[in-house]
Amino acid sequence: MAGGTLAEQQAEQAGRISEEMTRQSIEHQQALQANAEKRWKIAHTGLVEVVRSLDSDYYDACQKSGHAIEGFNDEALHHWIVIRVKSLQTRLSQAMRPDNSAILQNQLDEAIRKIEDLQKEEKRLRNIIQKLQIDYQQLTTHLHAIRQVQRPAAAPEEPQVRPQPEGQQGHNQKKEGEPDWMKEWRSARTFAKESAALILMGETGKCLRPSLVDLLAKKLNLSPGNSSLSETFNRLMNFDASGGLVELLNVFEQTGASTGGNHPDLLRLTARGQQAYQNLTGKPPVENEYERLIRRHKSPEHTLLNVQAAEVLAEIGKYRIAEEAPNIHLPDGSLFIPDLVAADPRTGEMIFVEVERGANKDRGARVRKWKNVLNATNGNIYVICDNVGCERAIQTEINQALGDARFNSHLTNINSLRMGKRGQDGGMWLSVRRDR
Repeated sequence: MAGGTLAEQQAEQAGRISEEMTRQSIEHQQALQANAEKRWKIAHTGLVEVVRSLDSDYYDACQKSGHAIEGFNDEALHHWIVIRVKSLQTRLSQAMRPDNSAILQNQLDEAIRKIEDLQKEEKRLRNIIQKLQIDYQQLTTHLHAIRQVQRPAAAPEEPQVRPQPEGQQGHNQKKEGEPDWMKEWRSARTFAKESAALILMGETGKCLRPSLVDLLAKKLNLSPGNSSLSETFNRLMNFDASGGLVELLNVFEQTGASTGGNHPDLLRLTARGQQAYQNLTGKPPVENEYERLIRRHKSPEHTLLNVQAAEVLAEIGKYRIAEEAPNIHLPDGSLFIPDLVAADPRTGEMIFVEVERGANKDRGARVRKWKNVLNATNGNIYVICDNVGCERAIQTEINQALGDARFNSHLTNINSLRMGKRGQDGGMWLSVRRDR
């Protein structure tokens, strides 16, 4: 990896991280499945013991015939227990006549209490088994979803920028066949800083101006507040009379952002900027992240929120981020399309994250959405909202949509995180509900 470009280093690192993300997540889910199966076996054994207590002769006869009670499925055991209890209750009722002795009456009372206790135990075990069956099905669905996650194409952390002294002219060697404007640019006083900014955009595909300024500051060993950094991008946008190498995307109808303040500038390389990058590096630039994401999201605002959510996950949550979330086909035939896929480096758990904005939405579609999320995530729901009002509304929506289902939810919002708010554990998730 030594000597490779930033993009090559990122691609190699991303491959290793992706394989490790998937391996750890699959191992995590398989361990949960094994635990659920173990708990089911304990509950199943309890049902077998109920049968044995109700009729030991029948139990022994089944064992001798080669059809052991242990091999019966849970529904068959429940059906047998119900029939047997009703039969015993009928016989006891007939036996409870006035002419019976007090001793017999006491024996009958004790038998009735025993039957009632066994009924309660059978009901308790049946409820446990039903919950375990639901858990096991969700684990299977989640594992099925994890295995469909595509390989992340970029490193999850911030791009690893190599510090570069301000005066370094790393890409100023003239090449044959370049246009005159390119040759003139190479000899300009500001070429080093401008070319570093342009190469950064081409190598990472990043589009948010504040993020690009921070990365350029690291690359040039400057403070992020240095005004020359922002001026560098201004010069690239106003390069010469023929236009810029970088352009500002005017995609928002309103300047105010639901996350607070104004929308950040979205930047991308122009056609000439892409040509300049190729002249400087010998290869085409990485696709701009806004252009890549807008194809699958509802609006410019939702696309921007996805970019910001990914940055929050990486910077505050320390999650590893897959560059693009896949379309996931669930076993029941439904389609689940997560907004973001991330992995917790501490546990290896892979999570699917929904990114939400406050808007009027169809109730029926939203219920279907959260049921799909429940199934695909094994009941571990993660949502990043734009502001606290949306966060509260989404939590209510999830609770109403899923009713009595058992799930854990982790919600947060970008506006509060920017203001320094953190969860009870010091992390990024501000609203946590645990029911599993």
